[in-house]
Amino acid sequence: MPTVQARMPKASASSIVMVRRSPGGGGPRGVAGAGSGEGGRTFRSREGSLPAREPLEEPHSPRGAYVLPGPIDKVAAPDFADFAALADNLPQLCWLARPDAYVFWYNRRWTDYTGYGLSDMQGSGWEAVVDPAHLDRVVTGFRRSFELGEDWEDTYPLRRRDGAWRWFLSRANPSRDAEGRIVRWIGTNTDITETVARDQRLRDEERRYRSLVDAVAQIVWSAQATGAMPAGNAAWCAFTGQDEAQSVGEGWLSAIHPDDREVTMATWQQALARRSLYEIEHRVRRHDGEWRYMQARAAPVLDDAGGVTEWIGIHGDITERKLIEHELEAAKEAAEQANLAKSQFIANMSHELRTPLSAVIGYSEMLEEEVEDAGQTHLLKDLRKINDAARHLLSLISDVLDLSKIEANRMTVFAEEFAVDTLLQQVEATVQSLMAKKENRFRVELQGELGSMNTDQVKLRQCLFNLLGNAAKFTEQGEIVLHVRRDAEQGGEWLEFAVQDSGIGMNEEQVQRLFERFVQADPSTTRRFGGTGLGLAITRGFAVLMGGSIDVRSVEGSGSTFILRIPAFLPDADEQTGAAADEAVVAAHDPDTVLIIDDDPATRDLVGRFLEREGFRVRSAADGQSGLALARALQPRVVLLDVMMPRMDGWSVLSAIRADEALAATPVVMISFVHEEGLAVSLGATDYLVKPIEWKELAAAMAPFRGAAPGDVLVVDDDEGNRRRLAGMLAREGLPARTAENGAEALAALELQTPSVILLDLMMPQMDGFEFLRRLRADERWDAVGVIVLTAKDITPSEQATLRGKVDRVMSKGSTGLDELAQQLRGYVRRQPAEGDRQATEAPDRHTTQV
Repeated sequence: MPTVQARMPKASASSIVMVRRSPGGGGPRGVAGAGSGEGGRTFRSREGSLPAREPLEEPHSPRGAYVLPGPIDKVAAPDFADFAALADNLPQLCWLARPDAYVFWYNRRWTDYTGYGLSDMQGSGWEAVVDPAHLDRVVTGFRRSFELGEDWEDTYPLRRRDGAWRWFLSRANPSRDAEGRIVRWIGTNTDITETVARDQRLRDEERRYRSLVDAVAQIVWSAQATGAMPAGNAAWCAFTGQDEAQSVGEGWLSAIHPDDREVTMATWQQALARRSLYEIEHRVRRHDGEWRYMQARAAPVLDDAGGVTEWIGIHGDITERKLIEHELEAAKEAAEQANLAKSQFIANMSHELRTPLSAVIGYSEMLEEEVEDAGQTHLLKDLRKINDAARHLLSLISDVLDLSKIEANRMTVFAEEFAVDTLLQQVEATVQSLMAKKENRFRVELQGELGSMNTDQVKLRQCLFNLLGNAAKFTEQGEIVLHVRRDAEQGGEWLEFAVQDSGIGMNEEQVQRLFERFVQADPSTTRRFGGTGLGLAITRGFAVLMGGSIDVRSVEGSGSTFILRIPAFLPDADEQTGAAADEAVVAAHDPDTVLIIDDDPATRDLVGRFLEREGFRVRSAADGQSGLALARALQPRVVLLDVMMPRMDGWSVLSAIRADEALAATPVVMISFVHEEGLAVSLGATDYLVKPIEWKELAAAMAPFRGAAPGDVLVVDDDEGNRRRLAGMLAREGLPARTAENGAEALAALELQTPSVILLDLMMPQMDGFEFLRRLRADERWDAVGVIVLTAKDITPSEQATLRGKVDRVMSKGSTGLDELAQQLRGYVRRQPAEGDRQATEAPDRHTTQV
């Protein structure tokens, strides 16, 4: 019920008056006040009614005080009815009791809540609505307080009129007279059901949290918002053996391993500053002194305003996991060592296996020639079987090595530019005899212009051989077609090679296992058709290395189609092409090399073959930019240069050659459809030929650049059989040869006579081929000596880097035929010009410049 204060006029009295408004909103119902009149006499006054007045604010009076006219003794004091009305308007249940604990009055709220009237509740009737579970305790405490005259307070449930129980906070205070005697007790009951329920929920949550903390294997801890650890982290203390005094603040850090403390504190401070998740792995000292690996995580607890109130964290023991990780790491290192040992074993075994096989192949070829010369042709069939069997075994060894390198990610890709048509012609010529074995018809279908590719030609050729050989194996008296097309897709140009056959085909299950190692369609296929099941696995590995893919479509009984898709330009082909070119480049000046720079693959091929027959060593480049780079590396005897080329035309190349101090004296013969002899001479060309080239003119133009004196071949190999076989082959070809058993003997032979070329094995006792090459190239007397490596060893990338710039060519024993080897050697060992050659050299020509 609202009350206001009123200040009486100074003329009547000096007093503050409390005014209670009537419920109807009219004037004050009564005013109770105390004041001092004349003479200081204290008085009380009561008046039935007073006129309503608006509040009148005075500078020093309470806010809203009324200024009442008239004397103070005319304001009425509140009676019991006033207080009863006041109690009825309170939200609490209210009651009055005598000093003997007899309750004689309840407010309307009590009656409305319990449903009982005053007659039912007087005395101790209130006990009927108290929860029986609490009644004895409540009554005992109630009567004791009354007996002692002390304030009473208790919490218990009271039954509502509908039977529901609600919790109340009950209080009672004694009212005393002037002599201090208790005249009555004033009590209240306040509904706290929601508060009790909330407290109960909090207690339940706390119990669950404690149970969770006790149940989890991790150490659960808390920290203050500042990051300091408070007291009460029992789990941390139990694990570490620290007491609370040692762990509080930053004392917990002393339980962290000394090597981990700095990073732990830095990570913790960073999480505090960012109010972000704290995560770290470190070592913690257990109570028994053992260091355990722990994973720590902590998150901030935020209030409604986003401020950090505390941090809750856990520490989990991950020592076992760490030990497993260390074991796995050790096992991984051991596996890598074992894999390295396996790779080394395979490399060594490949040398040991290839060496005798290459001897078998070489001797069988020699015997074929000798038997044919002797007219004993009936022996040729058997000798060819020996040769075929040895080559098949060598091919199998090579397949196993290739697959091992693919799986170990040690297979390298060397890109070069070539015409697709030329490659297909070579493939078609090679597989014709294979197709004829089972009377299969073979044709190549080209769709549109195929152009050129810049990828690993050797691996692509092997993929096609594998696919065509596979088709020929499983097809009898059928048809095999190689479909080739070029298309633009996936942001680049692609070549698609589809090998279609009408053979036995495969079912879906067989197709799913097709590209696995050592797997064929089924065991009966292996028994009937033979093979190892490695070819398709290698083909897929090569396709992926070249950035492509392989797929297959097959119908059992109707044939299969293998689709090989390869990008026309290998990613990073420029760098790879440069690396591949460098492998066979001799860094020093080589007087026997002719460099052909022409963007037309056919011209490069035809001119190169002609010059090789003439006894020159030939290198080629497909455009001016790569040609200039190759010229700087090779420093060739002469350059044959086309004019119209992409990236950098011939005129620009010629100008760059003449401006380069190291290349300025190099002869350059221009070859072009354009008649620009005058411009060529003005720019420094040595000669100028017009396409189509007349071979006699080309021979005459190249005649000044021949080596005049014939030389010999130095064969360096620790295998006596190989030395004899190679020397015999060279003698039949009219090429003089000497032999040496190892690198040391070879160096001694060099001191006696400088050869034109050295045919070098790498794996030798006393001094191997690598050490021999190092000493050879360290002596400038032998800079111009060519070196061809002929080895059964599987060359690693690091060994390729060692050979780069030191040798002219690397050839594999067994896979290199005698004819191919002889062809290569003719480019190094100069023969005397034949009669026709001399006539061509002496014939008048239109050379205008000599070097």
